[in-house]
Amino acid sequence: MKKLFLLITIAAGITNLTAQVKIGDNPNTINANSMLELESTNKGFLPPRVPLNSLTSSAPMTAAIAEGTVVYSDGGTLPDGFYYWNSTRWILLSSARDNYVRVRSAADFPAPVAGVITLTAGVEYEINGTIILTNSIALNGCTIKGEDSANDKLIYTGGGAMFSGNTTGNLRFLSITANAGSVFNIDALGANQNLVVQNCFFLGCNSIGTIAGVGGTVFFATTAYFVNTNGITFQNDNNVVLNNTLWDISNSNIYERFIGTFNVIQILGGDRLTSSANTATALHISGITSLNAGAAKVIMFVGTGTYVTGSFSNAWEVEANGLNTQKDDVAGGNIYISTPTATTFTTMNTPVKVLGTTTSTSLFRMTSPVNNRLTYGGSKTRSFFVSGAMSISQPNSNRFFSFYIAKNGVIIPESRQDIKVVNSTDQVSLPISCRVSLAPGDYIEVWVANQTAITDITVQTLNLSIQ
Repeated sequence: MKKLFLLITIAAGITNLTAQVKIGDNPNTINANSMLELESTNKGFLPPRVPLNSLTSSAPMTAAIAEGTVVYSDGGTLPDGFYYWNSTRWILLSSARDNYVRVRSAADFPAPVAGVITLTAGVEYEINGTIILTNSIALNGCTIKGEDSANDKLIYTGGGAMFSGNTTGNLRFLSITANAGSVFNIDALGANQNLVVQNCFFLGCNSIGTIAGVGGTVFFATTAYFVNTNGITFQNDNNVVLNNTLWDISNSNIYERFIGTFNVIQILGGDRLTSSANTATALHISGITSLNAGAAKVIMFVGTGTYVTGSFSNAWEVEANGLNTQKDDVAGGNIYISTPTATTFTTMNTPVKVLGTTTSTSLFRMTSPVNNRLTYGGSKTRSFFVSGAMSISQPNSNRFFSFYIAKNGVIIPESRQDIKVVNSTDQVSLPISCRVSLAPGDYIEVWVANQTAITDITVQTLNLSIQ
Protein backbone atom coordinates (compact mmCIF):
# COMPACT_ATOMS: atom_id res chain seq x y z
CA MET A 1 0.00 0.00 0.00
CA LYS A 2 2.87 2.37 0.84
CA LYS A 3 4.47 1.59 -2.54
CA LEU A 4 1.22 2.36 -4.38
CA PHE A 5 0.92 5.73 -2.57
CA LEU A 6 4.52 6.61 -3.49
CA LEU A 7 3.88 5.87 -7.18
CA ILE A 8 0.77 8.03 -7.17
CA THR A 9 2.69 10.91 -5.57
CA ILE A 10 5.53 10.70 -8.14
CA ALA A 11 3.03 10.58 -11.01
CA ALA A 12 1.27 13.68 -9.69
CA GLY A 13 4.61 15.46 -9.43
CA ILE A 14 5.52 14.58 -13.01
CA THR A 15 2.14 15.85 -14.17
CA ASN A 16 2.82 19.16 -12.45
CA LEU A 17 6.32 19.35 -13.97
CA THR A 18 5.06 18.82 -17.48
CA ALA A 19 2.46 21.56 -17.03
CA GLN A 20 4.20 24.47 -15.25
CA VAL A 21 7.36 24.71 -13.16
CA LYS A 22 8.22 27.35 -10.58
CA ILE A 23 11.73 27.46 -9.09
CA GLY A 24 12.80 29.74 -6.28
CA ASP A 25 10.71 31.97 -4.03
CA ASN A 26 6.93 31.48 -3.69
CA PRO A 27 6.88 28.09 -5.48
CA ASN A 28 3.08 27.84 -5.26
CA THR A 29 2.51 31.13 -7.09
CA ILE A 30 3.23 30.90 -10.84
CA ASN A 31 2.38 33.08 -13.81
CA ALA A 32 -0.43 31.45 -15.79
CA ASN A 33 1.41 32.01 -19.12
CA SER A 34 4.78 30.54 -18.14
CA MET A 35 6.02 26.99 -18.50
CA LEU A 36 9.07 27.81 -16.38
CA GLU A 37 9.30 30.67 -13.89
CA LEU A 38 12.30 31.67 -11.80
CA GLU A 39 11.88 33.96 -8.80
CA SER A 40 14.49 35.21 -6.35
CA THR A 41 15.46 38.41 -4.60
CA ASN A 42 19.11 37.45 -4.13
CA LYS A 43 20.05 34.94 -6.84
CA GLY A 44 20.45 35.05 -10.63
CA PHE A 45 19.91 32.83 -13.64
CA LEU A 46 23.10 31.02 -14.73
CA PRO A 47 22.82 29.59 -18.27
CA PRO A 48 25.14 26.94 -19.75
CA ARG A 49 28.61 28.35 -20.41
CA VAL A 50 30.42 27.07 -23.50
CA PRO A 51 33.53 28.31 -25.34
CA LEU A 52 32.35 29.33 -28.84
CA ASN A 53 35.07 29.71 -31.49
CA SER A 54 33.03 30.16 -34.67
CA LEU A 55 29.70 31.78 -35.50
CA THR A 56 28.92 29.03 -38.02
CA SER A 57 30.09 25.96 -36.11
CA SER A 58 28.06 24.02 -33.55
CA ALA A 59 31.24 23.02 -31.69
CA PRO A 60 31.84 22.31 -28.86
CA MET A 61 28.31 20.89 -28.93
CA THR A 62 28.32 17.45 -30.50
CA ALA A 63 24.74 17.03 -31.69
CA ALA A 64 22.51 19.06 -33.99
CA ILE A 65 21.48 22.29 -32.30
CA ALA A 66 17.82 23.19 -32.06
CA GLU A 67 16.92 26.63 -33.35
CA GLY A 68 16.55 29.08 -30.45
CA THR A 69 19.15 27.43 -28.21
CA VAL A 70 20.75 30.04 -25.92
CA VAL A 71 24.21 29.80 -24.35
CA TYR A 72 26.70 32.11 -22.75
CA SER A 73 30.06 32.01 -24.59
CA ASP A 74 32.93 32.08 -22.14
CA GLY A 75 36.61 31.42 -22.93
CA GLY A 76 36.30 30.92 -26.70
CA THR A 77 37.67 33.06 -29.51
CA LEU A 78 34.31 34.80 -29.95
CA PRO A 79 33.61 37.73 -27.64
CA ASP A 80 32.04 36.64 -24.35
CA GLY A 81 28.27 37.11 -24.23
CA PHE A 82 24.86 35.56 -24.80
CA TYR A 83 24.33 33.86 -28.18
CA TYR A 84 21.35 32.13 -29.73
CA TRP A 85 21.35 29.64 -32.62
CA ASN A 86 19.18 30.75 -35.59
CA SER A 87 19.41 27.35 -37.36
CA THR A 88 22.59 28.21 -39.29
CA ARG A 89 24.77 30.40 -37.04
CA TRP A 90 25.20 31.92 -33.59
CA ILE A 91 23.79 35.41 -33.14
CA LEU A 92 25.14 37.66 -30.39
CA LEU A 93 22.41 39.19 -28.23
CA SER A 94 23.69 42.77 -28.29
CA SER A 95 23.06 45.30 -25.58
CA ALA A 96 20.56 48.03 -26.28
CA ARG A 97 22.19 51.18 -27.66
CA ASP A 98 20.95 54.73 -27.88
CA ASN A 99 22.92 55.36 -31.10
CA TYR A 100 21.59 52.38 -33.02
CA VAL A 101 18.74 52.02 -35.52
CA ARG A 102 17.60 48.79 -37.14
CA VAL A 103 16.41 49.55 -40.66
CA ARG A 104 13.64 47.30 -42.01
CA SER A 105 12.38 49.85 -44.55
CA ALA A 106 13.39 53.25 -45.90
CA ALA A 107 11.01 54.81 -43.37
CA ASP A 108 13.42 53.86 -40.57
CA PHE A 109 15.94 56.38 -41.91
CA PRO A 110 15.53 60.08 -41.10
CA ALA A 111 12.94 61.83 -43.25
CA PRO A 112 14.36 63.12 -46.56
CA VAL A 113 14.69 66.83 -47.23
CA ALA A 114 14.73 67.89 -50.89
CA GLY A 115 15.35 64.27 -51.89
CA VAL A 116 18.28 63.69 -49.49
CA ILE A 117 18.26 61.56 -46.35
CA THR A 118 20.84 63.04 -43.98
CA LEU A 119 21.81 60.44 -41.40
CA THR A 120 21.94 61.46 -37.75
CA ALA A 121 25.55 61.96 -36.69
CA GLY A 122 26.87 59.30 -34.35
CA VAL A 123 24.18 56.74 -35.18
CA GLU A 124 24.83 53.26 -36.56
CA TYR A 125 22.20 52.00 -39.01
CA GLU A 126 21.81 48.23 -39.39
CA ILE A 127 20.12 47.02 -42.57
CA ASN A 128 17.77 44.11 -41.98
CA GLY A 129 16.66 42.61 -45.30
CA THR A 130 16.08 44.46 -48.58
CA ILE A 131 15.65 48.25 -48.42
CA ILE A 132 14.34 50.12 -51.48
CA LEU A 133 15.57 53.72 -51.68
CA THR A 134 14.20 56.48 -53.89
CA ASN A 135 16.09 59.26 -52.08
CA SER A 136 19.83 59.87 -51.84
CA ILE A 137 21.74 59.44 -48.57
CA ALA A 138 24.23 61.86 -47.02
CA LEU A 139 26.37 59.63 -44.78
CA ASN A 140 27.31 62.37 -42.31
CA GLY A 141 30.07 60.24 -40.79
CA CYS A 142 27.73 57.35 -39.97
CA THR A 143 27.98 53.61 -40.43
CA ILE A 144 25.48 51.61 -42.48
CA LYS A 145 25.98 47.90 -42.08
CA GLY A 146 24.30 44.57 -42.55
CA GLU A 147 24.88 41.24 -40.88
CA ASP A 148 25.00 39.26 -44.12
CA SER A 149 26.17 40.92 -47.36
CA ALA A 150 24.23 38.36 -49.43
CA ASN A 151 20.86 39.14 -47.82
CA ASP A 152 21.06 42.68 -46.42
CA LYS A 153 20.54 44.89 -49.47
CA LEU A 154 20.29 48.54 -50.43
CA ILE A 155 18.58 49.05 -53.79
CA TYR A 156 18.50 52.59 -55.16
CA THR A 157 15.97 53.34 -57.88
CA GLY A 158 16.64 57.06 -58.32
CA GLY A 159 18.47 58.70 -61.19
CA GLY A 160 21.13 60.48 -59.16
CA ALA A 161 23.49 58.88 -56.64
CA MET A 162 22.68 56.64 -53.70
CA PHE A 163 25.37 58.31 -51.56
CA SER A 164 25.95 62.00 -52.26
CA GLY A 165 27.12 65.24 -50.68
CA ASN A 166 30.40 66.21 -49.04
CA THR A 167 30.49 63.81 -46.09
CA THR A 168 31.78 60.26 -45.84
CA GLY A 169 31.16 57.29 -43.53
CA ASN A 170 31.32 53.50 -43.36
CA LEU A 171 29.56 50.77 -45.37
CA ARG A 172 29.86 47.14 -44.30
CA PHE A 173 28.36 43.74 -45.16
CA LEU A 174 25.89 44.98 -47.77
CA SER A 175 24.73 44.23 -51.28
CA ILE A 176 24.36 47.52 -53.15
CA THR A 177 22.49 48.18 -56.41
CA ALA A 178 21.89 51.44 -58.28
CA ASN A 179 20.42 50.28 -61.58
CA ALA A 180 19.56 53.72 -62.97
CA GLY A 181 21.93 56.18 -61.30
CA SER A 182 25.21 55.67 -59.47
CA VAL A 183 26.29 54.46 -56.05
CA PHE A 184 28.59 57.37 -55.17
CA ASN A 185 28.76 61.04 -55.97
CA ILE A 186 30.76 62.29 -52.99
CA ASP A 187 33.05 65.32 -52.99
CA ALA A 188 34.55 65.85 -49.53
CA LEU A 189 36.13 69.13 -50.68
CA GLY A 190 39.50 68.20 -49.21
CA ALA A 191 38.18 67.66 -45.68
CA ASN A 192 40.11 65.22 -43.47
CA GLN A 193 37.48 62.48 -43.61
CA ASN A 194 37.67 58.74 -44.26
CA LEU A 195 35.43 56.55 -46.38
CA VAL A 196 35.51 52.85 -45.46
CA VAL A 197 33.73 50.19 -47.54
CA GLN A 198 34.15 46.60 -46.37
CA ASN A 199 32.69 43.22 -47.37
CA CYS A 200 30.22 44.67 -49.85
CA PHE A 201 28.82 43.45 -53.18
CA PHE A 202 28.05 45.92 -55.99
CA LEU A 203 25.52 44.30 -58.28
CA GLY A 204 23.93 45.49 -61.52
CA CYS A 205 24.78 49.17 -61.08
CA ASN A 206 24.64 51.68 -63.90
CA SER A 207 27.76 53.24 -62.35
CA ILE A 208 29.70 52.85 -59.14
CA GLY A 209 30.30 56.61 -59.39
CA THR A 210 32.83 59.16 -58.14
CA ILE A 211 34.63 59.72 -54.84
CA ALA A 212 36.53 63.00 -54.81
CA GLY A 213 38.37 65.34 -52.46
CA VAL A 214 38.70 62.93 -49.51
CA GLY A 215 41.46 64.39 -47.35
CA GLY A 216 41.91 61.25 -45.26
CA THR A 217 41.76 57.72 -46.68
CA VAL A 218 39.38 55.96 -49.04
CA PHE A 219 39.54 52.29 -48.03
CA PHE A 220 37.79 49.48 -49.93
CA ALA A 221 38.41 45.98 -48.54
CA THR A 222 37.01 42.62 -49.69
CA THR A 223 34.58 44.09 -52.20
CA ALA A 224 33.16 42.36 -55.27
CA TYR A 225 31.60 43.77 -58.45
CA PHE A 226 29.23 41.95 -60.81
CA VAL A 227 27.32 43.12 -63.92
CA ASN A 228 28.06 46.82 -63.47
CA THR A 229 27.99 49.03 -66.58
CA ASN A 230 30.53 51.60 -65.36
CA GLY A 231 33.09 51.48 -62.59
CA ILE A 232 34.42 53.92 -59.99
CA THR A 233 36.42 57.14 -60.32
CA PHE A 234 38.75 58.43 -57.63
CA GLN A 235 39.62 62.09 -58.02
CA ASN A 236 42.02 64.23 -55.98
CA ASP A 237 41.82 61.95 -52.94
CA ASN A 238 44.65 61.92 -50.41
CA ASN A 239 45.07 58.17 -49.89
CA VAL A 240 43.25 55.41 -51.78
CA VAL A 241 43.64 51.81 -50.56
CA LEU A 242 41.93 48.98 -52.47
CA ASN A 243 42.46 45.65 -50.74
CA ASN A 244 41.34 42.26 -52.05
CA THR A 245 38.93 43.43 -54.75
CA LEU A 246 37.16 41.27 -57.33
CA TRP A 247 35.96 42.69 -60.63
CA ASP A 248 34.10 39.89 -62.40
CA ILE A 249 34.24 39.48 -66.18
CA SER A 250 30.55 40.50 -66.31
CA ASN A 251 31.49 44.16 -65.71
CA SER A 252 31.85 46.68 -68.56
CA ASN A 253 33.94 49.74 -69.44
CA ILE A 254 36.46 51.23 -66.99
CA TYR A 255 36.65 49.50 -63.61
CA GLU A 256 38.91 51.86 -61.59
CA ARG A 257 39.90 55.31 -62.84
CA PHE A 258 42.23 57.79 -61.11
CA ILE A 259 42.21 61.49 -61.94
CA GLY A 260 44.22 64.36 -60.46
CA THR A 261 46.57 64.46 -57.47
CA PHE A 262 47.08 61.74 -54.87
CA ASN A 263 49.43 61.12 -51.99
CA VAL A 264 49.19 57.30 -51.96
CA ILE A 265 47.43 54.78 -54.20
CA GLN A 266 47.69 51.22 -52.93
CA ILE A 267 46.03 48.36 -54.84
CA LEU A 268 46.68 45.04 -53.13
CA GLY A 269 45.26 41.62 -53.92
CA GLY A 270 42.20 40.51 -55.81
CA ASP A 271 41.30 39.86 -59.45
CA ARG A 272 40.51 42.07 -62.44
CA LEU A 273 38.78 39.89 -65.04
CA THR A 274 38.26 41.77 -68.29
CA SER A 275 36.42 41.11 -71.54
CA SER A 276 37.03 42.95 -74.81
CA ALA A 277 33.39 42.28 -75.69
CA ASN A 278 32.46 44.55 -72.76
CA THR A 279 35.14 47.13 -73.71
CA ALA A 280 36.53 46.49 -70.24
CA THR A 281 39.57 48.34 -68.88
CA ALA A 282 40.73 47.24 -65.46
CA LEU A 283 42.87 50.23 -64.45
CA HIS A 284 42.92 53.72 -65.96
CA ILE A 285 45.80 55.88 -64.66
CA SER A 286 46.52 58.31 -67.49
CA GLY A 287 44.67 61.10 -65.64
CA ILE A 288 47.02 61.10 -62.63
CA THR A 289 48.90 64.40 -62.50
CA SER A 290 50.74 63.89 -59.19
CA LEU A 291 51.46 60.85 -57.03
CA ASN A 292 53.91 60.43 -54.16
CA ALA A 293 53.72 56.63 -53.88
CA GLY A 294 51.77 53.93 -55.66
CA ALA A 295 51.61 50.14 -55.45
CA ALA A 296 49.83 47.48 -57.48
CA LYS A 297 50.75 44.10 -56.04
CA VAL A 298 49.52 40.50 -55.79
CA ILE A 299 46.75 41.12 -58.34
CA MET A 300 45.54 38.88 -61.17
CA PHE A 301 44.86 40.72 -64.43
CA VAL A 302 43.08 38.19 -66.67
CA GLY A 303 41.01 38.19 -69.84
CA THR A 304 40.82 39.74 -73.29
CA GLY A 305 40.15 43.32 -72.20
CA THR A 306 42.61 46.14 -71.48
CA TYR A 307 44.56 45.77 -68.27
CA VAL A 308 46.02 49.28 -67.91
CA THR A 309 45.48 52.56 -69.74
CA GLY A 310 48.34 54.98 -69.12
CA SER A 311 51.90 54.48 -67.91
CA PHE A 312 53.16 53.80 -64.42
CA SER A 313 55.41 56.60 -63.20
CA ASN A 314 58.52 55.98 -61.13
CA ALA A 315 56.41 56.49 -58.01
CA TRP A 316 54.77 53.10 -58.59
CA GLU A 317 55.81 49.63 -57.53
CA VAL A 318 54.08 47.04 -59.70
CA GLU A 319 54.17 43.29 -59.10
CA ALA A 320 51.05 41.76 -60.58
CA ASN A 321 50.20 38.75 -62.71
CA GLY A 322 49.59 40.05 -66.22
CA LEU A 323 51.70 43.22 -65.86
CA ASN A 324 55.42 43.86 -66.23
CA THR A 325 57.19 44.24 -62.91
CA GLN A 326 58.01 47.89 -62.36
CA LYS A 327 59.85 49.00 -59.24
CA ASP A 328 63.13 50.56 -58.17
CA ASP A 329 64.55 47.12 -57.37
CA VAL A 330 64.68 46.26 -61.08
CA ALA A 331 65.99 49.64 -62.28
CA GLY A 332 68.94 49.35 -64.65
CA GLY A 333 70.32 50.05 -68.08
CA ASN A 334 73.26 49.94 -70.47
CA ILE A 335 75.40 52.33 -72.52
CA TYR A 336 78.00 51.64 -75.17
CA ILE A 337 80.37 53.75 -77.28
CA SER A 338 79.08 54.11 -80.82
CA THR A 339 81.63 56.73 -81.96
CA PRO A 340 85.09 56.75 -80.29
CA THR A 341 86.71 60.07 -79.44
CA ALA A 342 90.18 60.76 -78.04
CA THR A 343 90.25 61.68 -74.36
CA THR A 344 92.86 64.33 -73.59
CA PHE A 345 94.70 65.24 -70.39
CA THR A 346 96.11 68.50 -69.11
CA THR A 347 97.63 67.05 -65.95
CA MET A 348 99.28 63.72 -65.30
CA ASN A 349 97.63 61.39 -62.78
CA THR A 350 94.44 63.46 -62.70
CA PRO A 351 91.26 61.56 -63.70
CA VAL A 352 89.00 62.98 -66.41
CA LYS A 353 85.78 61.73 -67.92
CA VAL A 354 86.15 59.35 -70.89
CA LEU A 355 84.99 60.99 -74.12
CA GLY A 356 83.04 59.47 -76.99
CA THR A 357 79.50 59.24 -78.29
CA THR A 358 77.46 56.69 -76.35
CA THR A 359 74.16 55.00 -77.09
CA SER A 360 71.81 53.78 -74.32
CA THR A 361 69.73 50.59 -74.29
CA SER A 362 67.36 48.70 -71.97
CA LEU A 363 66.81 51.67 -69.65
CA PHE A 364 64.29 51.27 -66.83
CA ARG A 365 64.10 54.04 -64.23
CA MET A 366 67.45 55.06 -65.63
CA THR A 367 68.33 57.74 -68.18
CA SER A 368 71.41 58.73 -70.19
CA PRO A 369 71.03 62.49 -70.61
CA VAL A 370 74.61 63.00 -71.86
CA ASN A 371 77.35 60.79 -73.27
CA ASN A 372 79.02 58.36 -70.87
CA ARG A 373 76.42 58.79 -68.13
CA LEU A 374 73.70 56.66 -66.53
CA THR A 375 71.36 58.60 -64.21
CA TYR A 376 69.13 56.84 -61.68
CA GLY A 377 65.48 57.92 -61.92
CA GLY A 378 63.83 55.84 -59.21
CA SER A 379 62.08 57.10 -56.09
CA LYS A 380 64.20 55.54 -53.35
CA THR A 381 67.90 55.03 -52.64
CA ARG A 382 69.17 51.58 -53.54
CA SER A 383 72.38 49.66 -54.14
CA PHE A 384 73.49 48.83 -57.70
CA PHE A 385 76.15 46.62 -59.25
CA VAL A 386 78.04 48.36 -62.05
CA SER A 387 80.04 46.29 -64.54
CA GLY A 388 81.71 47.07 -67.82
CA ALA A 389 84.34 46.13 -70.34
CA MET A 390 86.33 48.29 -72.75
CA SER A 391 89.17 48.27 -75.26
CA ILE A 392 91.64 51.15 -75.60
CA SER A 393 94.41 52.45 -77.83
CA GLN A 394 96.90 55.33 -77.62
CA PRO A 395 99.55 56.83 -79.94
CA ASN A 396 102.64 56.33 -77.74
CA SER A 397 104.59 53.56 -76.06
CA ASN A 398 104.74 52.38 -72.47
CA ARG A 399 101.90 54.35 -70.99
CA PHE A 400 100.09 53.48 -67.74
CA PHE A 401 96.42 54.34 -67.29
CA SER A 402 93.97 54.02 -64.40
CA PHE A 403 90.23 53.65 -65.03
CA TYR A 404 87.49 54.36 -62.51
CA ILE A 405 83.73 54.48 -62.00
CA ALA A 406 82.75 57.98 -60.84
CA LYS A 407 79.57 58.84 -58.93
CA ASN A 408 78.32 62.38 -59.47
CA GLY A 409 81.79 63.29 -60.76
CA VAL A 410 83.61 61.83 -57.74
CA ILE A 411 85.94 58.87 -58.20
CA ILE A 412 84.97 55.60 -56.46
CA PRO A 413 88.40 54.38 -55.30
CA GLU A 414 87.57 50.67 -55.12
CA SER A 415 86.59 50.64 -58.81
CA ARG A 416 90.16 51.42 -59.98
CA GLN A 417 91.62 49.25 -62.77
CA ASP A 418 95.21 49.82 -64.06
CA ILE A 419 96.54 48.91 -67.48
CA LYS A 420 99.80 49.32 -69.44
CA VAL A 421 99.84 50.02 -73.20
CA VAL A 422 103.22 48.96 -74.59
CA ASN A 423 103.14 50.58 -78.03
CA SER A 424 100.91 52.54 -80.39
CA THR A 425 99.73 49.48 -82.27
CA ASP A 426 98.27 47.81 -79.20
CA GLN A 427 94.52 47.68 -78.50
CA VAL A 428 94.08 46.28 -75.03
CA SER A 429 91.01 45.32 -73.05
CA LEU A 430 90.09 45.51 -69.38
CA PRO A 431 87.03 44.99 -67.18
CA ILE A 432 85.73 47.39 -64.57
CA SER A 433 83.14 46.93 -61.82
CA CYS A 434 82.00 48.06 -58.39
CA ARG A 435 78.91 48.32 -56.16
CA VAL A 436 77.46 51.77 -55.59
CA SER A 437 74.53 53.28 -53.70
CA LEU A 438 72.51 55.77 -55.71
CA ALA A 439 69.82 58.17 -54.59
CA PRO A 440 67.29 59.50 -57.11
CA GLY A 441 69.14 61.78 -59.54
CA ASP A 442 72.62 60.32 -58.85
CA TYR A 443 74.66 59.28 -61.88
CA ILE A 444 77.71 57.22 -62.83
CA GLU A 445 80.38 57.67 -65.52
CA VAL A 446 83.67 56.09 -66.59
CA TRP A 447 86.79 58.18 -65.91
CA VAL A 448 90.48 57.69 -66.73
CA ALA A 449 93.87 59.07 -65.57
CA ASN A 450 97.21 58.99 -67.44
CA GLN A 451 99.80 57.93 -64.88
CA THR A 452 102.92 58.59 -67.01
CA ALA A 453 102.25 61.58 -69.30
CA ILE A 454 99.56 63.86 -70.65
CA THR A 455 99.21 62.12 -74.00
CA ASP A 456 95.69 61.24 -75.08
CA ILE A 457 93.88 57.88 -75.09
CA THR A 458 90.96 56.56 -77.12
CA VAL A 459 88.40 54.16 -75.71
CA GLN A 460 87.49 52.23 -78.82
CA THR A 461 84.73 50.15 -77.24
CA LEU A 462 82.83 50.43 -73.97
CA ASN A 463 79.87 48.45 -72.68
CA LEU A 464 78.72 49.65 -69.26
CA SER A 465 75.76 48.11 -67.40
CA ILE A 466 74.07 48.93 -64.10
CA GLN A 467 71.54 46.73 -62.30
